Amino acid sequence: MKSLFLVLAAAVLFTACNNTSNTTTAAAAQARQNTDLIQQHLKGKVESLTETSYAADNTGKMGKMDSVIGTTTFDEKGYISKYQEKDSAGKLHMEQTIMHDANGMFKEVVNTKDGKQIFKLETTFDSNGHYTGGKTYDSSGKQDSYYKNLKTNENGIVYAGERYGMNDKIKETFDMQYDKANFLGGKTTDSTGKPTYEGTVKVNDNGETMEETKTTREKDSTKTEKLTYQYTNLDDKGNWMQRTTYNEKGKPTKIITRTYTYYKD
Repeated sequence: MKSLFLVLAAAVLFTACNNTSNTTTAAAAQARQNTDLIQQHLKGKVESLTETSYAADNTGKMGKMDSVIGTTTFDEKGYISKYQEKDSAGKLHMEQTIMHDANGMFKEVVNTKDGKQIFKLETTFDSNGHYTGGKTYDSSGKQDSYYKNLKTNENGIVYAGERYGMNDKIKETFDMQYDKANFLGGKTTDSTGKPTYEGTVKVNDNGETMEETKTTREKDSTKTEKLTYQYTNLDDKGNWMQRTTYNEKGKPTKIITRTYTYYKD
């Protein structure tokens, strides 16, 4: 899923954790209308969203299930509060806990694996609802990096910034593109300035990704993909329940199914 959990780099957590503010600036007023539910184009008061992914055969039929099942939990205000990955037997392997203040500002995310903390990010923000920085911590609880030069758009989304090591040397940068709450791609670079991700995204009228071109680099290996997406099987709220991914040759490669629970009105 494209949210906190399709992280290209730790910095992109900022872009995924949406915020609101009770200040009177125009930017903050717009941000109040841009919860995580809105960013993910979800309809109704979603309480949880569970995604299961499968391989797809040449005919588009569902094949073998992936090893983990991801569940995102939203609070009653529409902000993500938790994400969990479990195996097919129901064993919990990874959990993210996300904390917001009373006005919806994203304060902290903690990742745990097999019950032990492996990552933490704390943010700072000003009275106008703009993030001013952040600190990350490793599995021992020791700070290992910090963010600065963050940029927030009119919808309260942090779209650009830089991450530095404790030696004050840059570790990565990110610069993402949005149309309102719709993610349109962007770029991340490593400590040497080389791109680790470059992508462009086309969305439909609902803001859902329809086409995506992306190039990712890990060490000396570079991979470019051109993908298209088809959405089917809407539930009674209008949220999609199945998405099929196709490669540049039009071959189906993956099927994702979703189930939802909703808060009572």
